[in-house]
This record gives sequence, C-alpha cells and structure tokens, in this order.
Amino acid sequence: MRIVMTLLVRDEADIVAATLEHHLAAGVDFVVATDNGSVDGTTEILERYRDAGVLELRHEPSHDYEQSRWVTAMARRAAESHGADWVINGDADEFLWPGTAPGVAPTSISDALAAVDSRSGTVEMIRDNLVADPGRGGPWPSTHVLRDTLSLSARGTRIGNKVCHRADPGVTVGVGNHNATGDALGGLAAGRPLRILHVPDRGLAQFTRKVANAGAAFAANTRLDPGIGWHMREDYQLLLDGELARTWARRQPDAAAVAAGLAEGTLVRDNRLTDRLTALLPAAIVPDALKDVLIGEPPAPAGSDERRHSA
Repeated sequence: MRIVMTLLVRDEADIVAATLEHHLAAGVDFVVATDNGSVDGTTEILERYRDAGVLELRHEPSHDYEQSRWVTAMARRAAESHGADWVINGDADEFLWPGTAPGVAPTSISDALAAVDSRSGTVEMIRDNLVADPGRGGPWPSTHVLRDTLSLSARGTRIGNKVCHRADPGVTVGVGNHNATGDALGGLAAGRPLRILHVPDRGLAQFTRKVANAGAAFAANTRLDPGIGWHMREDYQLLLDGELARTWARRQPDAAAVAAGLAEGTLVRDNRLTDRLTALLPAAIVPDALKDVLIGEPPAPAGSDERRHSA
C-alpha cells in the first residue's frame, strides 16, 4: 500500500519540517506539496525535502485562497502520477495519529489505513488542539503539551473533522479538506482509526501572520461563500481593528484555567508529539531543519552563507 500526502503551505517555516518528518516516518511514502508564495523560508525547507527525493514541489503564488482547486489538483496527481492507494490532504499544523483503544498497542498510519474495510473510501478524523502550558517556556514543541479535549471554535462548536481518502484520479477535495467526493471512493468508513493533533496557534507572532495571510486571501476571493473560513474572517477583522493581540491574549489559558481544565478533563497532558519529534531527530531526513523546529531557530534566508545543509 502506498500513501501520498498533499500539503498546501504558506509561511510555515516554524513547523513544516516537523510535519514532514513525522508523517514520512509514520507510513507516508511521498508528499506532493504546494507552496503558496511563502516568504519566511518555507520554500527553501521544502526544496531540501524535494532534493532528498521524498517530495514534489509545486508553486501557486496567487493569494486568493483557491484551496479546494489546488488541493484537488495535488490529490489527483497523487493518484495519477505517484501510485497512491490512499491520499492524506494535510495542513502543516496537523499531525495524524493512529487511534488506539485502551490496552491496544499503537499502529502506524499505514497499518491503520490497511485495516479499513475495502468498501469504504474515506476516513473521518477528529482533531484535538494542542495548547500552550503557561508554566513552560521555549518554542512550541516544548510548550504545547496540553491537549484540549473540547477543541471548541470561537462560536462554541467543535472544530471540524478532516477526511483522508482512497486515491481517485477524479476526486474533488472540499475547502479545508473536510470532505472528498469521487466516483471511485466508496462510502465513509464506520470507524475512525486516525486522529489529528492540531497545533494552529503557536504564539502571537505566528498566529498574527496566519490571520493576516488567510484573511487577506479570503477577502480577495469573492467567489467563495462568506461562510467559508468565517473564523479567519472574524479574526482578520479583529486584526484590522487593532484588537487581535488582546483577543489572542484572552484566549490563552492561565495557570488557574489549566488547573481547572486538568481537573475537569477538558485538558489532558499530552507529550506524545514533543517526544516523537525529539526521538525522530537522529534519523531525520533533513535533521537540521527538524532541529530548528525543536529549538525555535528561524531558517536562514535563501542564498545566505549561514544556510546549512544536512550531512
């Protein structure tokens, strides 16, 4: 079984190497990535994985949030050109994790998908947000060790599930990767063998950049229903009004909120991702790129004499 991941990214230099290393070590065989005009070093990181032979790099410089069209193109290419049996349409802040029952040893992503009924063509995946522990310092892999079991949106509803699907040259992937349709897909699997650890907020600077990029792109695309991306549209308006930083600060749990959440079970200490990324470092495909994520070191600009290459 061959698993291909698609990845649409823009300015994700603080996390994208971790995303690639995690999935490529967990059963993903190849990545088709589209860089959407990044300016923070993300492009150069992707180029290094391309040069290592594990990634195809595409470019879409237009900032008008045609996500569904771009991801659909990658998913079809995964089926047509890369021999995929399953396609995972991922975001840089999402880490797939095999779902386990009590007393059952964890499996790989490939094992989880291999166990799906052959009549089922899509698998739904629940997302849990990882949030920062205010008692810890350092880059996001060190601080984001609290799993929010509620993971509510700003409107009080749970954040949407994602799907992965069997390869289909005629597949259409919906906005946000929340659904996929195609004549060859078959039905939705009854179980949920995979979950997602989601790290959407990795500090004020990153979150502000994310809101600015996405909000401006949504505003530029008048073809999309205004309800699509409502959370980013609302945060973008807060940014324009000068209120985003204060709103962001209010959303961060303080020590008292963490203690209450742990007692109630709405927060759970979860070091799995931190521990895994650390364990992957010695055998990483591009070790210094993963190390930069772990220590919070920004990549050197393209063409800089300081730009490093893995041994």
